[in-house]
Amino acid sequence: MSNVERIRGALRERIVMGDLTAGTHLNEIALSREFDVSRVPVREAIRALESEGLVESKLHFGSRVSELPAEDASDLFDIREEIERATARKAARRAPRAGETPDEEWAATRAEITDILVAGDAALIEKRFDLLVGLNMRFHQAVASLAGSTVLSVLLVTIAGSIERLYKADAPQRSKTSWPEHHTIIDAIDAGDVDAAGSAMAGHVRRSKRSYFRGLPKDAVVAGEG
Repeated sequence: MSNVERIRGALRERIVMGDLTAGTHLNEIALSREFDVSRVPVREAIRALESEGLVESKLHFGSRVSELPAEDASDLFDIREEIERATARKAARRAPRAGETPDEEWAATRAEITDILVAGDAALIEKRFDLLVGLNMRFHQAVASLAGSTVLSVLLVTIAGSIERLYKADAPQRSKTSWPEHHTIIDAIDAGDVDAAGSAMAGHVRRSKRSYFRGLPKDAVVAGEG
């Protein structure tokens, strides 16, 4: 793992989990000392986080953790629904039929999904909502890998950080119902049922959106969904 990836991953986790709150200044000098590197990899890591919408940088003002207003959350959910409906449909279309031997890449990704679901089921029982945040995104990215579409995978990665922040905010309320929905999605994909897979995924995202906005103050809900 390169220094850029190491720093990006560490800062990304802090932002998603709320350890670095919106508006927090990212001091390149302090971060370079913390990670024992020059300012170059720190700057590149921050630039990568900008591409995910987690950080915003302004000339003469430096870089800060970005806000996540309700109106942006609404747009993110709508964009996510279309992207993930497409990934689920493509994944189901590529699923091996009865008697067929899946290719190695498919088999490896499908095995990873099984591991993710097992870990998530255990985390849900233990009420480890902090673990479900990362597992949730890993599941959705793995489905995108099953779809075999580079374009869809890149689009999902681009909004992944913001999605995780939304999931973190709503995890305690939504996880009891949202996590089991992953099993329904993957069952439809395994069956090769394109329409069912797309519908299950789209419904999953829509319910997450409704749950997220129910947890916001009334004026924020109006601004985000109006």
